[in-house]
Amino acid sequence: MDDIRILSIVWYKVLPSRFGGQKGIANFNQALGKLFPLVCLCSSNNEIPEGLSYTVLPELPVSKLQFLNPFTRQKIVRIAEREKPTHIILEHPYHAKAAIKACKATGAKLIVHSHNIEFQRYRQLKKKGWQILYKLEKKVHQQADLNLFKTENDMKYAIENFKLQPGKCMVMPYGVERPIKTENAKTIIADRYGYGFSFEKKLMLFAGTLDYEPNTKAVFNIYQHLSPYLANDGEIIICGRNWSRAEFFFWDSKRKFKITYAGEVDDIETYFSAADIFINPVMTGGGVQTKNLDALSYDLNIVCFDNMLSGLDLSFCRDKVFIAKAGDWYDFAYKMKLAIESPSPPTPFDFFYHYSFDNQVAILAKLL
Repeated sequence: MDDIRILSIVWYKVLPSRFGGQKGIANFNQALGKLFPLVCLCSSNNEIPEGLSYTVLPELPVSKLQFLNPFTRQKIVRIAEREKPTHIILEHPYHAKAAIKACKATGAKLIVHSHNIEFQRYRQLKKKGWQILYKLEKKVHQQADLNLFKTENDMKYAIENFKLQPGKCMVMPYGVERPIKTENAKTIIADRYGYGFSFEKKLMLFAGTLDYEPNTKAVFNIYQHLSPYLANDGEIIICGRNWSRAEFFFWDSKRKFKITYAGEVDDIETYFSAADIFINPVMTGGGVQTKNLDALSYDLNIVCFDNMLSGLDLSFCRDKVFIAKAGDWYDFAYKMKLAIESPSPPTPFDFFYHYSFDNQVAILAKLL
């Protein structure tokens, strides 16, 4: 183990980490960096915080065009030759060609860290180019010495459809850690928005990146389908970045329908700490709904559709998850009512043990 050196290739911004995917990569690297020397090659807009266990090289372009740029591929290979890693971890398949070339140039073993079956997500969202992405994704997984998947279903699908060797595949769940809750969070939220919020009001939270279409649709559905069911003592607050239409959409009606659009916030932990339940009316999208796991880490009861539970082991938290039939808004509203009225005990210790980054990485370390 003393001879292992890791190069992680991350094409986008993950530091500081605020959202599920960012946290997943940053915390995974933090746990792995405690065990092995690790260098993270990432986009230039990453900001390096104190206390990292690994080295950050923010030298990649801030653009999706980087995948097509031969100079970017050459840079990745040059950096790999300089760092001399024994293992290269590719986060997402997009820099597949560069990672494969870098492994050939250095003799490093290739680990592909899949966060979902990416081409499936593209096809589901009707994005162009999913056929090209399918071929790229299949090739890099076949070339990999080890493939990491977030769920059993993703791993089984990839083994069958990409023709992978099961011995080269393993599940590496999205991890969570027990957070430090914000004290007096409800008071902070009430003061921030200046309305008659009280401790008797039930606060229902939804959070997600709003330039991602499934999250955008979820916001519209909260307004159209769920707000009519809100009792007089209920409020919904929505946090999320990058939806320019949101404030206009809610400007005249947000108080009437007891909905507050908070936009992007710097202290999402305050909102999780203040909330009574977490609602997740997302209906489509690939991979793990990381927002569900984050909410459970704050001991919240959650409400979601039955087709959006991928990556969540209910054996650790069954009493805290209220499941609605896919697309049934009456059932979703009813489960919201149950979630609010039901006890909300702390999320069990076994949940945190299972999803701990340190425990997951310890298993990976044995394979390396």
